[in-house]
Amino acid sequence: MAYFVDHDQKKIHWKSFAGDRCGFIGTPAEQREFTDSSAYVEELMQERSYRRCPYCKSMQVPT
Repeated sequence: MAYFVDHDQKKIHWKSFAGDRCGFIGTPAEQREFTDSSAYVEELMQERSYRRCPYCKSMQVPT
């Protein structure tokens, strides 16, 4: 799974669902990062208080 990390707002987005409704439009490009590492994402959430984007999370299809 590919992630889009917004370091400005400390949000984790699912790359495939990220869009205007997520509110990252004002985030400078140098504060944006793409990663495929779920371990890195978990580290950001546990150790640096990042959170999943509620819009992207709601778009996730349950498995």
